[in-house]
Amino acid sequence: MSTRFRQILSVVFGWLKREIYWAVLPALMIGALWSSGAFFHAFDTSLAVAVIAVFALWMLLLLSVFIRRAALAVLIVELATLAAFFRINPQQRFRDTAWQKPWRKTLEVKKLADGRYVLGNIRDFHYRSENDYDVAYRTVIVDPNQISSIDAAFSHWDNMEEVAHSMLGLNFADGTTVVISLETRLPEGAEQNALDGFYRRYALAMIAGTPEDLYGLRVDHRGETLYIYRLRADREHMRKIVLSLFERAEELQKHPQYYNSLFRNCTTGLLPMLPDVENMLPGDFRLIFNGMASNLLFERKLIVCREDESFGSIRARSLVPGVCRGKDAPAARYEGESEARWVRAR
Repeated sequence: MSTRFRQILSVVFGWLKREIYWAVLPALMIGALWSSGAFFHAFDTSLAVAVIAVFALWMLLLLSVFIRRAALAVLIVELATLAAFFRINPQQRFRDTAWQKPWRKTLEVKKLADGRYVLGNIRDFHYRSENDYDVAYRTVIVDPNQISSIDAAFSHWDNMEEVAHSMLGLNFADGTTVVISLETRLPEGAEQNALDGFYRRYALAMIAGTPEDLYGLRVDHRGETLYIYRLRADREHMRKIVLSLFERAEELQKHPQYYNSLFRNCTTGLLPMLPDVENMLPGDFRLIFNGMASNLLFERKLIVCREDESFGSIRARSLVPGVCRGKDAPAARYEGESEARWVRAR
């Protein structure tokens, strides 16, 4: 190999190394942002320790702009942070946790020899206001073969159309209705925020309750806007949904899981259990902005509606009138006769 050719290769490889380095640096910056959040939100460290760790990480990143070998140190710190994050075990993290009252008890499921199920911890609080209530629970026995219908409920707050809390209402032939809600299980003294929801600070809870509790709390005391849609599904599909929910409840009882603000929340945990939904989930932004998930169900013809009915029409008929704090909320100005399957007791 000639000297001239070696010089050319040296220049080419040097250029490639520089280009790769400047391409990697933005990735290290993204990793530093995530790691900074982890120091403050994921780990049980003092504020002083978190501040020092974040400061040192960003100083290393700044140094790596001038000294490339410092980038290796940044990468090692970020990988170590990531490894520590994934070593956080939910059983260990929540072992001695005292939960706030609304999430102190979660759905318990026991199968009987005849195929029926005993459902324990059905929440039935009696509210005077959102934070003033009498604690009460029920135990019911249901037969998945006797499921008569399933409702999808979406409750919007603060006039936000794009965001909602989703629930499923299971209606059985004997008149029993059990509402299922996947929720953030908050420790005593904690307030929910999106960042903590990304950093494994909360558990995922499957709450079961009466319509008067889970629906009524949101409509009458939180001033939310609630829509309830009857789902289109045959008896076998509905039975499979019920059994999937019960299996999920048993799984969460045995193996706690973390709540995630984006990937494991009230909607992404429930909607995949509905018939035919698994074929439309990947990449659909309406599961992130879950207030629009009802439109997704309508498009897939999974909502019972009249012939040639528009989504606006079924949405208006599915609204539960209530006391809405937001003056522009639909329920505050709705004057028609609601056909929603549940209307709060007056």
